[in-house]
Amino acid sequence: MYSIIKSGILFLPTFLFSIVAAQTKTFTARVEGNCKMCKQRIETAAKADKNVSTADWSISKKTLTVSYDASKTDKKTILKSVADAGHDNEMFRASDTTYNGLESCCQYDRPDNSQKMAQSCDPTQVCELK
Repeated sequence: MYSIIKSGILFLPTFLFSIVAAQTKTFTARVEGNCKMCKQRIETAAKADKNVSTADWSISKKTLTVSYDASKTDKKTILKSVADAGHDNEMFRASDTTYNGLESCCQYDRPDNSQKMAQSCDPTQVCELK
């Protein structure tokens, strides 16, 4: 009886850890930007979602790597927050108003996403890409 209880106590932390780890997902996405100010803005926008545990944007690769709780948020929600902060990415184009409000060093060469945007897209709003 004692050994069964002891085995259960040893197994419980492993079981709980596997449940928590199974909900954590990571993705890497292309996000436009130029400098350290962009890095801070992009990472802050991603981490604004309290379900994001880590966010790291590489200046040289222009990629954002995010770990998050997949049971509470998703890639689309996180990347929309990044676009809301002024940074085009693989799923959203930032609004022209927000982009134009960025510091001049942060105004990256915007990719031509016109074929990926819906015709009804309003450039003063964040636009989802197809």
